[in-house]
Amino acid sequence: MKNLSFDWNELKFFLAVARSGGLSGAAAVLGTSASTVSRHIDALERRIGRKLFLRQQSGYALTDEGNELLAQAGQVEQAMAVAAHAAHRPAQQEVTGVVRLATTEMLAQYLVAPRLAALRTLHPALRVELDIAMGAVNLSRREADLALRMAAPDDGAGDYIAKRIGKVDFALYSAAAVPHDRDDYISWDGAWDGLPMAASLRASFDGVPPVLACNSLPTQIAAARAGVGAAMLPCFIGDADPALLRTQRQAAPVSRDLWLVCHRDLKASLRVQAMAAFLTEVAGVCHARVL
Repeated sequence: MKNLSFDWNELKFFLAVARSGGLSGAAAVLGTSASTVSRHIDALERRIGRKLFLRQQSGYALTDEGNELLAQAGQVEQAMAVAAHAAHRPAQQEVTGVVRLATTEMLAQYLVAPRLAALRTLHPALRVELDIAMGAVNLSRREADLALRMAAPDDGAGDYIAKRIGKVDFALYSAAAVPHDRDDYISWDGAWDGLPMAASLRASFDGVPPVLACNSLPTQIAAARAGVGAAMLPCFIGDADPALLRTQRQAAPVSRDLWLVCHRDLKASLRVQAMAAFLTEVAGVCHARVL
């Protein structure tokens, strides 16, 4: 698909169906009818000569060609969002200095870092420091300016401003080149085996222990791609990876809220405001309905 050109209007319909898993959900997001969405998808498939979705009773599932286009369309969407934001942003003081963001390895590697070029386009004088850790940092001691997490902040933390900016949906994925009915799976180890993703895996595999337990999600992704076993992965990562496919095994859907937290004393900081606005925009790519 590298040499094909796309109209942004076409990609909006495609992305809505890919993320909602069907015509009705996409129509609700776009404020139109399911028949209109269907016509646009059919027209797009005819124009490029490839099937992008498998029409199933449970919804629309992406084909390999659809997954390839999803990765490209997401980049176009981010570029369009940055352009629209810049066009409507009023003239303001230049944002300078260093902003420190604490987040997890997964969110840093797959959500934040790949999109930092867009932030630099808006604020070329802003520099970013990423603090990667599984545990929480102490914002009161200025260990970071903001934190991006999939865990709700402490309700008693009155010094903080916490905002739910999105959701991360998870589904079960395994390597596209291996049978999807195997009983091998990858999960979390030690203190992290109480995560909702681990609980869903145990239930799906009838309590059989995992073939690999690991507290690094990027490592789990690498193992799943290599065919070690199925893994419960964020949909915005798994759906965009052509080496992975959602398995047919029934697993309880898992969604984690995405929280942005900063200290109240920093709410007027231009650099913190710039990073918060950037993270709120990119959080939109995380949410995709689990089929």
